[in-house]
Amino acid sequence: MINGQSGNDILAGLGGDDLIRGGDGDDILRGDENDRSSTVANGGNDTLLGGLGNDSLGGKSGNDLLYGEAGNDRLFGDEGDDILDGGLGNDQLFGGAGADQFVLAAGNGRDSIRDFEVGIDFLKLDSLTVTQLELTQQSNGVRISLLETDEVLAVVQGTQVGDLSGSFV
Repeated sequence: MINGQSGNDILAGLGGDDLIRGGDGDDILRGDENDRSSTVANGGNDTLLGGLGNDSLGGKSGNDLLYGEAGNDRLFGDEGDDILDGGLGNDQLFGGAGADQFVLAAGNGRDSIRDFEVGIDFLKLDSLTVTQLELTQQSNGVRISLLETDEVLAVVQGTQVGDLSGSFV
């Protein structure tokens, strides 16, 4: 277990299955290459980086940046206006309270956005435009894919196609 203090910390896990807690302050927390890294920011505006394994990142309070990197990650923004980017892999993204942004990019895998709040949260396009996307209604939500390749970028759970019309940035 790696624990930060009340200041602005930079903490990194190395080998092994790490639990990294940032403490108060604006922290940068980095996982490692293993499958069970768990990174939790306690306060402040933090940056959490998952690493190569299947990570669990929790932002807690503050306006946090959560980047899963490689692996099938679980990102939890919790409180604050957070940016959640699963990176490579099939990730599960939970924004929590606040106006969150969920990053969509080609070639990063199929993400599941689990608690999108219509009119509050946004879908942030990375090197894409809305005209390149196809939105398809499914029983569990809206599938977002690329028109040209049919690559599925994400499924936004619990939404309707019409709900997402003004949600892209």
